[in-house]
Amino acid sequence: MKPWLRWTALTCLVLALILVPFALWEDAITAFTARLLAPTAGRAVVASVVVLLLAADVLLPVPSSFVSAGAVALLGAVAGGVAVALGMTLGGWLGYVLGRWGGEPLAEKIAGTEQLARAREAMARHGRWLLLVCRGVPVLAEASTLLAGATRLTPARFAVATTLGNVGLACAYASIGVLELSGKSALLASFALGVAVPGAFLLAWRSLTPR
Repeated sequence: MKPWLRWTALTCLVLALILVPFALWEDAITAFTARLLAPTAGRAVVASVVVLLLAADVLLPVPSSFVSAGAVALLGAVAGGVAVALGMTLGGWLGYVLGRWGGEPLAEKIAGTEQLARAREAMARHGRWLLLVCRGVPVLAEASTLLAGATRLTPARFAVATTLGNVGLACAYASIGVLELSGKSALLASFALGVAVPGAFLLAWRSLTPR
């Protein structure tokens, strides 16, 4: 099989693993999520639910935008933002571990050893930027963490990119909630705080540290 066909098959499989649960259980999990995030629940309970839901987003069709916005509305900008960042970070690491221990053997079987080695080289060069850009994009956010694990992106590089992106997105949700932004303003805040500012920080850090 040609390399591009192998990668197409692997990509379709990964996307299916993420999208099929959405098609089957999205409405049920959204309704369940709304019940869990009841305003009458205590702050500690709401914060715990937010963290657990966002951590499970890599496996289940959790409405992460709804959960994040609800966290800020119920807990406030600071506590809600911290819960969002923590939940997204745990979810990212869960995807990385799944990709490392389950995705790598599958990728090697479908794509082949040589193609997987090339993918590792590409991720070593560009993986941090891929993770950062995909952090706020549904489906791609989960798929990128699986890919990072399957290609053995170093934990340090993975941590830097995902932490910057998660903190930026948490700040974006907090800003949107506090300032009551909507439409283009909300999208601009999400891009600026979730991608542009973390990207600038990553560039600055890269210029100040050894190769």
